[in-house]
Order: sequence, then structure tokens, then C-alpha cells
Amino acid sequence: MSSNAEASSSKITPSPVVDFSAGVIAGGVGLVVGQPFDVVKVRYQTLAYAKRYSSTFGALTSILRDEKVPGLFKGVMSPMAGIAFMNGLIFSSYSMLMNLQHDPGSDKPASLPQIFLAGAGSGILGAFITSPVELIKIRQQSAPSHLNPSVAAVMREIVQKDGIRGLYRGFSATALRDIAYGPYFFTYEAICRGFKSLRTAPDPSLGVQRHYHNNLIDEAEEDLQSLSWPELMFAGGVAGVAAWLATFPVDVFKTRMQAIGGGNKPLSVWSVGRRAVRTEGWKVMFAGLGPTLIRAVPVNMVIFLSYELIVASLSRSQTAQFPLSETLL
Repeated sequence: MSSNAEASSSKITPSPVVDFSAGVIAGGVGLVVGQPFDVVKVRYQTLAYAKRYSSTFGALTSILRDEKVPGLFKGVMSPMAGIAFMNGLIFSSYSMLMNLQHDPGSDKPASLPQIFLAGAGSGILGAFITSPVELIKIRQQSAPSHLNPSVAAVMREIVQKDGIRGLYRGFSATALRDIAYGPYFFTYEAICRGFKSLRTAPDPSLGVQRHYHNNLIDEAEEDLQSLSWPELMFAGGVAGVAAWLATFPVDVFKTRMQAIGGGNKPLSVWSVGRRAVRTEGWKVMFAGLGPTLIRAVPVNMVIFLSYELIVASLSRSQTAQFPLSETLL
């Protein structure tokens, strides 16, 4: 057995609880960091506010002046309520889809196209949670400035007017947009692999697989040992920007679909997009891109770094709690 295999055997079996918990906490931290910019993005994309703000920071100042600090966090409880399920589903389905494509016992690391497909698939599955959560958030954020409806009030209104199906208005657009988890994971892993290859020359006796793992827990521990915090944060920030650039126009049309009040007939992504471009010009496809990209950098820096740190910490705690696992594996 190689020294790499011996080192790997000291790790405990990857726990879904560790993976889930790390995703929840990291997602919650990222949500709080980026929520003010998300409010601005939604305002840019909503017809009622589309022409009101001239710049991202002008919008932040205006919201802070008119609605105080709570205005910058409008709608935060809706995604916070669903963040556990959403991130748990994203990370667990990513691992599941990766294992369907690539044998964990293989001598070769998963390819970047495989990572892309696993990420895209996890985004589509996650849309079942993301879609109703974002629908409620958007209704809260697009409400008049003097109103601050609760999650329960918005949900009740939607169900009363459109039934349970109303909570999934814009689902097709959400699933299409969340294919961006493909470039998200792809970009993060590609940058991390690039940093590792620059730092350490491949060892022919061990093979390049000593750097890469198929489960997120072992990958996180390897990243923390091989890469610095600035490198991990850089990879996360670039991954967030790449993901948004990949499908941003769909996000604009999704917001338009979900901002429409109850009782109106749901429209398709194509019909909403065609109408918006015809009446407002092609630039409407990038409404709110500025605050979104500004938000994407710190949010995804925090998410990936938090995830790596939490996974390493929880897995070490699990090893300390069950030391016999080191000899049993």
C-alpha cells in the first residue's frame, strides 16, 4: 500500500451529517454576507423598481435611507428557512451524481467534465427547494418600501390565490438557471487543481490522484492542507462569478415570472424573455448584473472557505469521538 493510501485510511468514513452540517452553516454565513446585494439585484430586475436606482451603491444608500437596515435584509428569513434543505440537497446530490459517473476506488481523479455534470445535476435537483424559497423572497423584496410582509403572510397569500402549485411558479426558470452549479463546481475545482499543480510536482510513484478525492470531506481536508486561505477564497470568488455569468439572463426572467402577483396565468421563460427584450431592449437580460457580481465574490469566498474549515473541523471531531475508526478502515 502506498503512503498516500495509508494516509487516506486514517480518515473516517465520510459522514452525510458532516457534509450536510457544513453546507448549512456555510450557506447561512454566505446568505447574511450577500443579502443586501441580493435585495438590490431583485429591485433592479423588478419592473416597479427598474428605473429607480442609478448604481449598486446608490441603491444601497437609497434603501438604507428609506427603509433603514431592515430594508437591506428584506426576505432574508425565506432563504434562511430553506437554506438547510437546499444546501444539504446540493452537496449530497453532487456527491451522489459524482459517484454515479466515477468509481470512488478508481486510480484516476474525476474529470472536470464529470464535475461539471454532477454540479449541473445537483442544481436541477436543488431547484425543488430553491424555487419556492426564492419565490417568497422575491415577493418580499419587491413589496412597496413601506411594507415588510412576513414569510408566513406571503406564503398564505400565494396558496390562497394559486394553491400549492403557486409556490412553484418559475420552477422551470429556476432549474434552468441552477444548471450554473456545473460551472460553479467546475471552476472552483479547476482553480484549486491549478494551484496544487503549481505548488507540488506530480509524484510518478503515487500518481496525481493523491491530490483529488471523490467525496467532499476528503477533498476539503486535502484543500486545507495543500492550499492557503487566500487561494481557497480566490477560487470560490471566481467560481461564483463564473456561475452567475453562465445563466444570468435566465435569472432576470425568473425574477419577472415570480414577481407577478397571484391570479395571473404563469408564463414560460421564453415568453417572458421575449417580451422583456422586445419592450426594454437586450440590456434587460443583464439587469442587476453589477450588484450580483459584486455580491458573488465575497459570498462565495466565504461559502467555500467556511465549508472547507467546517468540514475539516467536524471530521476531526468525529475522528476524536470514534478513534477506533482509524484502525478499522
